[in-house]
Amino acid sequence: MEYENMMQRNELARWGMLDEFFIESEALRINVFTSSSCTFCNEALEAAKKAAEKFHQLNHPIEVIETSVEEHPEIIEALNVIALPMILIGKSQIIGLPSSEDIEQLLHQTVLAS
Repeated sequence: MEYENMMQRNELARWGMLDEFFIESEALRINVFTSSSCTFCNEALEAAKKAAEKFHQLNHPIEVIETSVEEHPEIIEALNVIALPMILIGKSQIIGLPSSEDIEQLLHQTVLAS
């Protein structure tokens, strides 16, 4: 019984830690998870910024947030990161190197779903 309670507390703590990535705000967020050893992370970050700029021109504020998994290693387990770069928009993920068009499409889907 004590073990089950401990596991439940750990699970709640793990999800509590993720709250910052799912906070509702006026600006839609593009969370880009990166590593200094990742070959394609800078390109993914630039693609995210390019997609955000297009939405900004349409009066939809988009916030691009880069999170280093080296500075926040707990993220890897909490979000089940299997590869980098990883982009999180709402509750949807893109793993690998997307084009800015891929990100724009996911942004459109997220905006329409809300």
